[in-house]
Amino acid sequence: MTQTHQAPELISIEQDCMGGHADHWQLLTTQPDQDVPKWLQLALNNAHMPYGLNRGNQNMPQETWLINGPEQPLQITQLIEIDKAQQPVRLMSAFPIINSPYSVQGKISRIMCCPNIMQAVLNITTSDGATIYAFDNLFSVNQHQYQHNQIYQINLGGFAYNLEKVKTGETLLVDDPAAIKHHRALNDILAKSNGIAPEDLQAQIAAWQPASADDEAPVTLDLSKMVAYLYGDHLGQEDEAWFQGEIVGLSQTDFMDKTVDLIDVVIIREQESKPVIIRLAYLNHAKMPTSFQVGDYIRGNIWIQATIYATNNNG
Repeated sequence: MTQTHQAPELISIEQDCMGGHADHWQLLTTQPDQDVPKWLQLALNNAHMPYGLNRGNQNMPQETWLINGPEQPLQITQLIEIDKAQQPVRLMSAFPIINSPYSVQGKISRIMCCPNIMQAVLNITTSDGATIYAFDNLFSVNQHQYQHNQIYQINLGGFAYNLEKVKTGETLLVDDPAAIKHHRALNDILAKSNGIAPEDLQAQIAAWQPASADDEAPVTLDLSKMVAYLYGDHLGQEDEAWFQGEIVGLSQTDFMDKTVDLIDVVIIREQESKPVIIRLAYLNHAKMPTSFQVGDYIRGNIWIQATIYATNNNG
């Protein structure tokens, strides 16, 4: 990727830092050594080559083919190195992807990239100011197109490692004095400003003092209705995240010989901002009844993906 003054910040990392896709395949099969080679062949029967931000076939990189298939909600991406004669040389990488109808508007603030395998994790800053990290499904075709100040429509989806339903009435007792003060101060300041955070919010929190003994009492937080998103803390693996959020949609799809749940869930919800919703693919290997319903709050570890197409970004 050629770094220019218009391109987002690029951080090159080693392949070991980014990791491979072995764990991702295990989300869809307990025997990846047997299933994945067979799936790769089957995926070519109804495949296509997405152009991403490239309009038509112009300026497509000539050193690789990016092939997605079959045409369905869950697909397989195969990244193939080709030679100067446009003949395939080797399979560079393969990973499952999800077509998600949910998107955010945002800029690409930073790219963590492993050049030798043409894969990357995007640091996305949404138009509402939220930070999201996601694996770039189309990096090999989009890498030369990204602009630092461009606002993109970015489709977000993912795969779930494990999910559990949050129990009704689950609470957390906060008894740390500093945390109590921060919570009380924040609520008091927002109440006085009609829920709108003042520009000097942090200064007001630091200056706030308790007015009574009640202001210093432990705080009980209701976790059963909490929405939270924590991205990974290892460079190049920030797309491996933990979340808790509300289910807003449930459906299923067939992938190869398996039935996979599609769970639409809110992972970020802030006042005065549009909620961030992603579609998660979840295969319940344990075959235990989950009984998830719309309106339930769930949590777990997930792998988040971003997909950016020119058809969504006509500006």
